[in-house]
Amino acid sequence: MLEDKFLGKFEQFVINNRLISKNDKILVGFSGGADSTALLLALWHLKSKYNFSLLAAHINYNLRGEDSRSDADFVTNFCFDRNISIVLKDIEMDPSGNLENQAREIRFEYFNQLAKLYKVNKIALGHNIGDQAETILFRLIRGSGFTGIKGITPINGKLIHPLLSFSRKEIIEFLETEKICWREDKTNQQNLFSRNIIRNELIPWIEDKLNPNVIEKLYNTGNIFNETDEIMLELARRRISKAKVKRDKSDFRFSLKVLRRTRPALRFYIYKDIYQQISGTDKDFYHSNFEEIEAVINTPGSKKINLPNKVYIFKEYDEIIFSNKAKLKIVDVNNKKEITSLRKRLVFEDHRIIFSKLKKIKPSRHLFEDKFTTYLDLDNTIFPITIRHRQPGDRFCPLGMKHPKKLKDFFIDEKVPKFDRDNILIISDAEKILWIAGLRVDNRVAITEKTNNILKVRIEKITVKKTRAAERIKKGNV
Repeated sequence: MLEDKFLGKFEQFVINNRLISKNDKILVGFSGGADSTALLLALWHLKSKYNFSLLAAHINYNLRGEDSRSDADFVTNFCFDRNISIVLKDIEMDPSGNLENQAREIRFEYFNQLAKLYKVNKIALGHNIGDQAETILFRLIRGSGFTGIKGITPINGKLIHPLLSFSRKEIIEFLETEKICWREDKTNQQNLFSRNIIRNELIPWIEDKLNPNVIEKLYNTGNIFNETDEIMLELARRRISKAKVKRDKSDFRFSLKVLRRTRPALRFYIYKDIYQQISGTDKDFYHSNFEEIEAVINTPGSKKINLPNKVYIFKEYDEIIFSNKAKLKIVDVNNKKEITSLRKRLVFEDHRIIFSKLKKIKPSRHLFEDKFTTYLDLDNTIFPITIRHRQPGDRFCPLGMKHPKKLKDFFIDEKVPKFDRDNILIISDAEKILWIAGLRVDNRVAITEKTNNILKVRIEKITVKKTRAAERIKKGNV
């Protein structure tokens, strides 16, 4: 009867949270402990009814000598008796590092590898209601911010947690009714890791001194905040649409004005959602990262910070940019190329510069094509012409002005992002700057009614197309 009650509750939780679908391929993390054993057994009972396949995975960390080897034997025999496929992995841990973090990283890396290899679309883990309470407390203490209070969610991408509503007592009673043994990890009783301290000391103390139902209360709190989290995320995405200035393949640009009118709690969700879109994961984004971004927004001038998973934040005047590129292309500011006489084209770094000599054009003709094409008075140009980057002390006479201006001041007035300034090409002659590419020509070489010979200069970005062979090499297929 208890078996039917447990499996009924298990099945209902799976249905309510849409954890499993027909023809799913489910990988189960199987340590041999009570939780993972009950999880695998319950899924095995439902396997034929819902027509999904099971694959168990066990990692032997070799931390407990003979006990570790006995765990591996137990999970192997358990799966063999029920015709469940299982894969095992033996590893050696680095005892000098953080064993808890090491084990977690190894475990998820291995599970993801197996998911790709066996085309698994769900990874089932045996976290229970007690694990949920520990996680919420752990994240609160660590300061993971607004979203940490929701704890473990029933489903998160490929990860599913079908035992999340079960207590340890329910799990043990189910296994005993089924007459199933399990393995006990003695290190769970040792306060070697922070989670063990929460489980073995903090929660019992709270149960004894403050609230005997603290685990259930924390579980309910997690459910409430999980729903709150979904609402906040929906609001954040609406605000993202409103604040977004531009998006290309690598960048999200946002109006600081709109973001500043947004409440801080909602800004947290905005930053986290953008971070997830760029990095592909919301892991490693904490409240401390939120505070870093807030500091950038509230500090004058251009700023840059690096977040985990190769996410970069730039503040440029009235915009903030989230990018998966470091953006600062490293250039040799002393690099330059000269031509002593007019030629058709030359290549400088990843640009092609095209020169054309034109006859006098009527003043009525519209000379503007795009910002990377310009027309100069050739007779006022003194060879050699040099293509370079900015240098200390650069000055020029911007079109419309009669007196020289520091290039640095020009960049500031034009709100040219600090991070882009070294990358801008400068075309100069023997005496002066002719053109700040994409921005402004020098007034002394501007086209006038007196111009007889015109120098047309066009800058094109060189795009290197990868060959099929290069693509295969990149993908590791050769």
